[in-house]
Amino acid sequence: MAAQADRYEAVLAQYGLRPERMEQRGKAVKVYTNRGVFALKPLESEQEAAAVWQSLQHGGPRCLPLYLTRQRSLFATEGGRLYYLQAWHDGESKVEKDAVDAFFRELARLHRATVRTIEVSEEEAAAYRKQKKDEWQRARMVWEERIERYEAAWYMSPFQLQCCTYFHEVMRAYSFAEERLDVWEETLKETKQWRIAWVHGKARLSHYIPPYWISWERAHWNSPLFDVIAALRFHVQTMPPLGREWLEGMGEYEKELPLSDGERAFLYSHLAEPRGFVRCLERYEAASRNERNEREYVAALQRRYLAFKNMEALVMHLVQRDAARQQEEAVDNEPPADESSNG
Repeated sequence: MAAQADRYEAVLAQYGLRPERMEQRGKAVKVYTNRGVFALKPLESEQEAAAVWQSLQHGGPRCLPLYLTRQRSLFATEGGRLYYLQAWHDGESKVEKDAVDAFFRELARLHRATVRTIEVSEEEAAAYRKQKKDEWQRARMVWEERIERYEAAWYMSPFQLQCCTYFHEVMRAYSFAEERLDVWEETLKETKQWRIAWVHGKARLSHYIPPYWISWERAHWNSPLFDVIAALRFHVQTMPPLGREWLEGMGEYEKELPLSDGERAFLYSHLAEPRGFVRCLERYEAASRNERNEREYVAALQRRYLAFKNMEALVMHLVQRDAARQQEEAVDNEPPADESSNG
């Protein structure tokens, strides 16, 4: 720990700062100095440094500024590792509706600033669909093999019983995801176009500190949906039953960056994908009977199921919203009734 503190002091000296106290906050270090409070963050690779640098070019005023070293460099180097320094900003402790609305709205604006359209061939779309369906089929086979074995047992453990209880819901989710992925592929065959943008790479509420975004180490070019999917997957598993603000978040997003039919199909497919269950099953099976704590394994499975149901509620809300919009458009496009009379 002392060696680490010495290393941080050497890094801060490159900025002309003298630390008075330091606190580890995840990967970042909160540093109290003679000139204020700062966030010092180490980088894992030059690739992460490149992502941060490019984000400053693409994100501009939406990126929390970095301080320059005395040598006018964005990054300090110490012990073969790169670091950057920013002002310390505390995130919001409470997740309120306005915060969620602003998160989605600003995420869309972030994407809109760099969004562009690229050409995608039928072969590329078909290859991606096959890759995802193969992945889902392998997961289904794990489920089916386990459930068949559990149901054949004379006595099922609490964990095994929970797996059997959830099985049909999970299989329906895979079927829905595959159906939406087919719709996406058919749409892409017609348009042969797909939108990409400079995405944050780890979009979540804790990385949005109005009006700035922080932690750009994973930024890259991808579909804007990459950030949306990652954000929703993260937040549905870190909260109690989903609040209305999360159901309406995509509405805020689409006010700034409307999605095409193909993008919606892709989004719903990837959101509906049941995630984490197979890992729970495999961890349970890998543990010896003497090492299994049924309560812990059941709790882990139930947490995954809660996130799954939160996501299901979100996807169904979006699907029903789209159906209502289509119905309204159909009514608006109906020809006026013939008011002529035979008299």
